[in-house]
Amino acid sequence: MELYTERVNTLRDRFPILEDRAYLVNHSLGAMPEGASEELAGYATEWATRGVEAWSEGWWETPVTIGDEIAPIVGAPAGSIVMMQNVTVAEAVVASCFHLQEPRNRIVYSELNFPSVMYLWQNVRGAEIKLVRSWDGITVPTETFVDAIDDRTAVVALSHVLFKSAYVQDIVAITERAHDKGAMVVLDCYQSAGTLPFSLTDLNVDFAVGGSVKWLCGGPGAGWLYVRPDLHEVLRPGLVGWQADADPFAFRPGGITYADGIWRFLSGTPNVPAWYAARAGYRVVREVGVENIRASSLVMTQKILDIADDLEIPVRSPRDPEQRGGTVTLAVEDEQRVAAELISQGVIVDGRPGAGVRVGPHFYNNQEDLNRLEAALKAALIG
Repeated sequence: MELYTERVNTLRDRFPILEDRAYLVNHSLGAMPEGASEELAGYATEWATRGVEAWSEGWWETPVTIGDEIAPIVGAPAGSIVMMQNVTVAEAVVASCFHLQEPRNRIVYSELNFPSVMYLWQNVRGAEIKLVRSWDGITVPTETFVDAIDDRTAVVALSHVLFKSAYVQDIVAITERAHDKGAMVVLDCYQSAGTLPFSLTDLNVDFAVGGSVKWLCGGPGAGWLYVRPDLHEVLRPGLVGWQADADPFAFRPGGITYADGIWRFLSGTPNVPAWYAARAGYRVVREVGVENIRASSLVMTQKILDIADDLEIPVRSPRDPEQRGGTVTLAVEDEQRVAAELISQGVIVDGRPGAGVRVGPHFYNNQEDLNRLEAALKAALIG
């Protein structure tokens, strides 16, 4: 947080909701930067003044051009990320690349994955699910995950940062094991992109998915899919649409002729307005820099841990900074009531059943926000 002593007020001025709230729910919905409304206005102007011509003036290419704006944030090369509606759709596209059958038909993932991802893979035809258990509801020991991957594994679907506890998984070790066994890795970066520095190239995962709702401050409807470049011409996804065709405007009947590169993973008409709005968040994250965001996050999450200790509130997030993402989960009783009381005092957090109250500061938060958090917790828990 000390990194932003000189800049924090300027940064805060770009996020209208911070004017009257301690907005600490960035793990759920990041604050909207003022640039998002300008981007939406630009989209509306293009629609109003260019009409159908806007498609040939940039709209058609938005899945790739806006994906390229995410690429530097997650350490991916240009042309390796395309925009999607959401993570579920992105993982469904990945799933459609596989024809699962025995003996290699196992999908391995943790019980602490986000439920939407589990729902998808559980319903893939031919899949046998290997569920990796958590012993404490906070972490998934790397050795436990690694041991679950064997010669029958086709896909490992894992979260970079667990959504309930903010535990950072050892992606390198898990990916190495998966590749050694001939399996592919799908990495969910929703809770890491924009707050945790990493490189998809260096991690060597086969696929990665994410969204813009949280730390990227891009709002809903702007999911994304990364496919490792050497796989672009190898895979033949089944969930495709006309944007994935090599000559979409030929309107040919019959089967698809796959487009080159990342385009072949696309489907139907792009969600242009949502992706325009998301660009503002990507640009401010790149401006600040994920390394700086991470340094600030570690300071603030440690301060939240200190507040919890002072108030004798148990926590359900790792204390080791190397294993902690951008969120601290406070293990309070009746988390929905406590969250509601904090929100009524202008301290915006959320509660998750079986976890507690989640608090997620971002680079635009400051000490005053944490002071308000502490005061509101005292009022809600102590009176």
